[in-house]
Amino acid sequence: MEDLLSASAPRPIRRSKAVEVFSNRFGSLYDDEVVSPSGAAGTYLRWRWSHTGVVVVPTGPAGWALVPTYRYPVGAVSLEFPRGGCEPGESPLDAAARELAEETGYDCDRSSLRSLGMLHAETGLIESGVHVVTAEVSGAGAALPEEMESVTEPVWAARDEIMGWLCEGRVTCGVTLAALALALADGSSAG
Repeated sequence: MEDLLSASAPRPIRRSKAVEVFSNRFGSLYDDEVVSPSGAAGTYLRWRWSHTGVVVVPTGPAGWALVPTYRYPVGAVSLEFPRGGCEPGESPLDAAARELAEETGYDCDRSSLRSLGMLHAETGLIESGVHVVTAEVSGAGAALPEEMESVTEPVWAARDEIMGWLCEGRVTCGVTLAALALALADGSSAG
């Protein structure tokens, strides 16, 4: 694959100056000064999260669990796998277990946590990667979402049902779709 990409790889856009235009506890937005492969000067918008992201693919006897989440930017409810950011010093596996509990109320056997890889949610804008972790769900408790989150009870779906939802356009979150692709490639359980 690397040979295939290097043979026809496009030339890079080079950053000449990082220009931070906004920052908060979640990350920083840059409007970088760049130089294109042709030598033209321009700008390129880039977001860098403060911490590495994590998305957890909850599995159980009923398949995979997705969380109906209201997403302010799109003004609609989105079916998504639980996700968030790693806290300082927190491993992606520990962050996955924490996010699972916060957004679903489910616990998992820590030995069932397994990394499926890394994804980049929006390669044209977001610099930071997102770890994808699968977790076998055990007991349920009460979800404790963060103050600015709007989530409801998780919905469980087997592989065939999820595939139907994809065809119907019911799952549109890019992070969830990418994590689902990694889970499918891995053969992670889906009922």
